[in-house]
Amino acid sequence: MPSDVPMIDRRPVWSLTLWYLVAALLILMAVGPAIWLIVIAFQPPGGELYSLKGGFTLDNFRAAWRDGNLAGPLFNSVLVTIVRAALNVFIAALAAYPLARMRFRGRDTVFVLLLATMMIPEQVIVVPMFRMIVGMGLYDTLIAVVLPFSVTAFGIYLCRQAFLAIPDEVEEAARMDGAGSLRIWWSVILPLSAPTLATLALFSVIGAWSELLWPLIVLQEQNKFTLPVALNNMLSQFEANTRAAYAGAVLSLAPILLLFAIAQRFLKAEIFGGAVKG
Repeated sequence: MPSDVPMIDRRPVWSLTLWYLVAALLILMAVGPAIWLIVIAFQPPGGELYSLKGGFTLDNFRAAWRDGNLAGPLFNSVLVTIVRAALNVFIAALAAYPLARMRFRGRDTVFVLLLATMMIPEQVIVVPMFRMIVGMGLYDTLIAVVLPFSVTAFGIYLCRQAFLAIPDEVEEAARMDGAGSLRIWWSVILPLSAPTLATLALFSVIGAWSELLWPLIVLQEQNKFTLPVALNNMLSQFEANTRAAYAGAVLSLAPILLLFAIAQRFLKAEIFGGAVKG
């Protein structure tokens, strides 16, 4: 039989139908709550809640933005997210380079200890972190929101695995040209690991943008609230108008969806295309 003959799926129709139904159910469970959130956010006030009748309106978004004073929290969230994501990518890449490309005693032990910290839930270390932040005089500041999560063990692990995949010949060629370790890291390793760094940046942005527990603990004054903390307060502020709180949640999702759409082309780039010739 010729090798170019396409394979025919011989599974019975009922089996394929079952798989499609399961896939559709999983998609509905994942996307359904978000769609329902958007529908409620566009409902006009005065109608029956959770009803699809009555048309759509933007009044809930105006109420959420104006009465919820979301401009300040939005700016704080953007600032915290950018700084935290940038620090996470930079420090994780800097720490991963010696763990991946250098030989020294205890390297593997250090890496295992870093991985072990990933098994510790955030809730367990909240109290020690809070005491450290208070002791440093950073309580109720945006620095307190950024500093404890300026680097993560997952980020170091992700960068290390990407650095290990880079051929040794690339680094050796750079050293023959007189480049030092820091220059190799900046001009060779980082460009070749751009897709991994973009992925880490995207994860960092999503984590920082949606973080609620830690900012809720260390922020006290309303003018320093991040967007998730402000939205949490809106749940009680707009208790009589749940649609406005839903509209605020939809507004907070828009920047993340836009960023993910923009980041798609960076996440699909080739890592080592043209790095080694011959």
